[in-house]
Amino acid sequence: MKRTLFIAVALAAAIFACTRLAEAPAPGGLPINNCFCADTSKCGQLCSQLPIDVTENFGFGYSGSLTPVFQPPFDIFSWQTFIALNWPADSLGQPRNCSLGDYPGAPRVWENYTDPMQLFDPGNAPLLLAVNNAAARGQKFFHRFSKSPNPLNNGIAPSNSFDDEDEEADGHALIDRNLNFVLFEIRVNPDEANFIRSNGLGTLAGIDSFYRSHKNKFELPASKFPSTVGSMEIKASWRILDPGLGDDTTRFYTRNAIISVPRENSANGQAFTVQAKVGLVGMHIIRKTGNFSFMIWSTFEHIDNTPDDVQAAQSGQDTSKRWSFYNVECLTCPVNTAPLTTTADSGHYKWNAKPPYAALYATSVPGEAGGQLFGSQVTRTYPIYYRTQQVNQLWQTQLKGTVWANYRLIGSQWTVANDGSGSKANINVPSRLGNTTLESFIQVDASCISCHGFAEVIYNKDTISTDFSFIFGGAK
Repeated sequence: MKRTLFIAVALAAAIFACTRLAEAPAPGGLPINNCFCADTSKCGQLCSQLPIDVTENFGFGYSGSLTPVFQPPFDIFSWQTFIALNWPADSLGQPRNCSLGDYPGAPRVWENYTDPMQLFDPGNAPLLLAVNNAAARGQKFFHRFSKSPNPLNNGIAPSNSFDDEDEEADGHALIDRNLNFVLFEIRVNPDEANFIRSNGLGTLAGIDSFYRSHKNKFELPASKFPSTVGSMEIKASWRILDPGLGDDTTRFYTRNAIISVPRENSANGQAFTVQAKVGLVGMHIIRKTGNFSFMIWSTFEHIDNTPDDVQAAQSGQDTSKRWSFYNVECLTCPVNTAPLTTTADSGHYKWNAKPPYAALYATSVPGEAGGQLFGSQVTRTYPIYYRTQQVNQLWQTQLKGTVWANYRLIGSQWTVANDGSGSKANINVPSRLGNTTLESFIQVDASCISCHGFAEVIYNKDTISTDFSFIFGGAK
C-alpha cells in the first residue's frame, strides 16, 4: 500500500514538474513562471513546439477572478502558442528547422491550416482554384471581409445567410487611418479539420447525425498529453499598408495579397481585384484542451493599433507611434463608433475602385483639421492586466530583433467548469476580453466564452450547440 502510494505521489510530482513552467524573473523583480518553449528542457529559447495544456492547481481558493498567481500560466501558454503558430513554414506547412527571425518572407505555420470554406463548401472549384493559384505565387487571397464563418459573396463564392461585408463580430466594418477596410481570415488546425471531415460534419445533416449518435452531444476533440494538440481556430485581421502614407512596413508581419471585391461591394457595381501589401494587426487563438473544455481564448494585437493612454497620445507625450486606428488630430471624433451603411448601399459596404477604398464611410468632424477625413477612432475599453503586461515584457525582450516584438498579448480568457451540482457557477476569467480590431465597437460587453456559448446550428427546427465554434454556421 505504501509503495503504491509512493509511486502515485512520485508520478504526480513528475507530471507536475514536466508541465509546470520554469521560473524566470519578471520585470520589477516579481517572480513569473516563464518558459519560452513548450519543451521545458529548452526554456531559455523560442521554439516551434505547440504547448498541450495549462496545468495549474486551483485548489479550494479559486474565485473566478484575475489573480497574479493563476493568470501568468495562461498568458505564457498563449505566447507559446502564438510563437509556434507564427514559426516560418516550409512548403508542406511544417515549421522550418530555423530560428523565428529566419525566412521573414515565408508563410507562417497557421497560414497553411484549413480555410473553413474547404470544409463546408469543398465543391466551390473556382474559389479553391483562386486561393491555390495565389498561394502558388506566395500571395494571400482574401475572399472574406468578415469574422463570420461564411465567405464573401465575391462572384465566385455562393451567397449565404450571413451579411457578407468588411465586418467584425458585430457586422460592421473597421476602417484604418488611411481610410481602407480591414480584412479578416479564419483558419482551422489539422486536428479539428480532420475531425470534421472524418465525422461528416461539413453539412447540417451530418452535424445532426453525429449529434444524435453521440447521445445529443457535440464536442470537438481536446488536447491530450503528451502530443495531441486538439481543436484550434485562428481568426486574424489585416490592414493594407501604404508606405506613401507613412506606414512603416518593417514593423509588421507582412504578406502580398490579392483582395477580391464582388460587384455587391463595389461602388461602381463592377467586381474587381486589388493587389496590396497587408500587415497583420490582430489574432484570436481558440484552443480546446483536456483541462479546459470551455476553451482557452488568446488574443494578440500589434502595438501600433491604438494608444493605451489616450491623454498622453493627445498631449504629444507619446510621439513614437503612428496609430493604425487612432488619429490624434481628431479630438472630437466619435470613439468606438461603427461606420454605417446608407439606404443606397443596400446594406453592403462599398469599396472604391481606387484607394482610399473606404472613403465613402470616412468620418468628417466640423472644425477638425480643416475638414480632414478620418477612419475608425478606436480606443481600448479595458486596460491590459498588469501581470499580462509583465509577461509581455519578458517575451518582447526575447523577441527583440524580430518583427514579432511588435505584437503583444491582450489577454487570455478561461474558466473552470462547475462541479455539476449547479451550486458553483462557471465564471470567465477575465470577465471581459476583446480585441480592438476584432471587437472594436463592442468591447464594453466583449467576452469570448460568453459570445461563443451561443454557437449553434439549426436543422429541421432542432437547435444543436456546436461547442463554442461558430464556423459550423457555414454548413449547408
